[in-house]
Amino acid sequence: MNYIWAGMLLIGIIFSIINNRPDVFTEALMQSCTDAIYFMIGLSGIIAVWCGLMNIAKDSGLIDKIALKAMPAMKFLFPHEKDKDTIAMMLMSFTANVFGAGNSATVFSLKAMERLDKENGGSTDASDAMCMFMAVSMSMIQLVPITIIKIRNDLGSQNPGSIIIPAIVAGLISMAVSIAVCKYYEALERRRKKCR
Repeated sequence: MNYIWAGMLLIGIIFSIINNRPDVFTEALMQSCTDAIYFMIGLSGIIAVWCGLMNIAKDSGLIDKIALKAMPAMKFLFPHEKDKDTIAMMLMSFTANVFGAGNSATVFSLKAMERLDKENGGSTDASDAMCMFMAVSMSMIQLVPITIIKIRNDLGSQNPGSIIIPAIVAGLISMAVSIAVCKYYEALERRRKKCR
């Protein structure tokens, strides 16, 4: 990623020199830095509220109730996962993603991945559970994409909520494909182990 950013900056500098307009490059760079700070401050409010709600849900036992209801789906996705705290972290991440607070989900995703890594013995190869968790997290359906709606609203969209139906459809398709691909490779790996 560092190389990509460095390359983009270098290209911008080179083009500004070729076109004899270094002032335009400097102004654009400073403006984008300012815009990034405003953007991050705006998102931090959503992240703080969502993290607070998730902690309340965890402390009140709501996450445990959701875990019981979601257990059939979790057993299908993670058949070998037994640790309740790991499942709770994954559920909090999925819940945040479902309600479109993807930035808030990152906190829970990192904690869940740390626990899965510990269960995997810190191996350099990811476990099936780690791969499935990553695939589902990245392709999770969003019922209400809060972050996108906020960004669209901040940028002056006439109807910021019009993204909801396309987001649900795209999320369903991408999540189904991601799960199917993971399950296919899990089955393929099991067959390879049996053949050895």
